[in-house]
Amino acid sequence: MQGESASNSPAVGLFQKAHGKMVMLQRLDAQLASLLEQRRKIQDELSSVQSSINDEFDRVMRQAEETPARILSEIAEGSSGNSRPVAGRLAEQTEAASA
Repeated sequence: MQGESASNSPAVGLFQKAHGKMVMLQRLDAQLASLLEQRRKIQDELSSVQSSINDEFDRVMRQAEETPARILSEIAEGSSGNSRPVAGRLAEQTEAASA
């Protein structure tokens, strides 16, 4: 008799409900931990991509700074071996290209 009254007791239902909620909280905690780990991985990947982009910009900017100096040195080397001025040679090259 007492077993029957215990199974019909409102406390049993409340304990079952509480247990269900605790299990749900544990599942949510596990999902949150998984999502946070995914977020950390994506954030690390994004940081790596950003670093690669910065490296590429630095490379392009260095190259852009070196190009004028290289062209000027080539012009200077070319003019020292030839008696004609650089402007005259450039004009001849332009005329030859347009012909």
